[in-house]
Amino acid sequence: MKGLNKSFVVTLILTVFLFVGVFAQSSEKIESIPLWEKASADEAKRIVVISDLHLGVDDSFSETVKNKDLMAEFLERLVFSGIDELVIAGDMLDEWFVPISYQPHNDLGVFFREVADNNAAIMAAFEKLIQSGVKVIYVPGNHDLLLDEETLADLLPGISQARDGDGVGVYRTGTRSEIVIEHGHRYDTFCAPDPLSNKEITGSYPSYLPPGYFFTRMAATYVAEGKSAPKKELPQIEEPSKENGDLHDAYVYYSLWTWAMTSFPIKAGFEDKVIYCGVNGYSDSFSLSDLLPSVREDGSINAVLYANVQRRWDDVQEINGIAAKNSYAQATAGGIDHNFLDDQAVKQYFNLDPTVDVVIFGHSHVPIVNRFLKGYNREKVYVNSGTWIDGKVGQERCFVVIESSEQTTTVRLMEYHPDGTISDTEKK
Repeated sequence: MKGLNKSFVVTLILTVFLFVGVFAQSSEKIESIPLWEKASADEAKRIVVISDLHLGVDDSFSETVKNKDLMAEFLERLVFSGIDELVIAGDMLDEWFVPISYQPHNDLGVFFREVADNNAAIMAAFEKLIQSGVKVIYVPGNHDLLLDEETLADLLPGISQARDGDGVGVYRTGTRSEIVIEHGHRYDTFCAPDPLSNKEITGSYPSYLPPGYFFTRMAATYVAEGKSAPKKELPQIEEPSKENGDLHDAYVYYSLWTWAMTSFPIKAGFEDKVIYCGVNGYSDSFSLSDLLPSVREDGSINAVLYANVQRRWDDVQEINGIAAKNSYAQATAGGIDHNFLDDQAVKQYFNLDPTVDVVIFGHSHVPIVNRFLKGYNREKVYVNSGTWIDGKVGQERCFVVIESSEQTTTVRLMEYHPDGTISDTEKK
């Protein structure tokens, strides 16, 4: 202790012991979640999957507010629950669900830091998991499409990231690498990253925001305005013959926007430039009329934004790594039908890769388990992990529990309840 004040050293030692005691005491208060029905074989890998947390920048309009404390509690309890991996399957920090009345943002790094600060307890719980030795993996979703690798690594040091392109990623895991996890948005024309459209607007910037970004800004505005705006009279287009595939695909795109603008009306006028987009190469404000296609002088059905988007879909699928392509009409109508997304587990994985036994998607917010035996050499399981946003009564805090061994893989879709208990959704 030469050169050190003895009283200082004693104080330091007492402080350390006090800190350790407090930490141990706080840890004892946190109970593990009884995820496992029986003792695990040593070689088994235990995995939990969550998705669609939708943590927002401002609780006055964010979709996940009431469930935030429960989410932080759930994550803290996972530290003591004997898991090897926690996979966040997209839509963690939400940059899309922001009403047009909210202050504009141009610096995505600053924006995502504000989202993290607004959800500090949950971010701290993720950090505890990482520090405890649990491997935490993030897979991109569409609502956090622009959350880049460097920004997330700064927000959550030590997090692993599964990316295979701009705004998309697949995580392969399991003892036999038999499990595939992705968000699922790459199959939906409204939400798949689109690096080909709007180049006359974004110029040389490598932008890839899809139409769903603008739809979500509109939907967030509808909610922020109290769902009180009257429905607008929208320009009508007569459905063309299906024999003209290109024109009919453009009509399908128009029809989906008509449904969106009718279902989620906002107070702004049809021609008002109120939807500001200051990120990903965009620097302007746009109107509803810029989004809704109309019949042009040449007979085409087009809008200012995403003109002739249907003609680029095959190339977009190629860029996004889709093995079994879907038609534009299927993938557009499928944007509001969870069955289309669920079917992709079979089409993209089970039918193409016999080594895949489990596929997990998020995105649709519809938790489901489909088990397949017929036509396969062993059971194949598809699970949608649901969501943690408020208001999904009956199934709103869903997560997937997996135990993977050399011989078998058990998969359960669970729900976390406000009293801290859990239940198996298939046993209801």
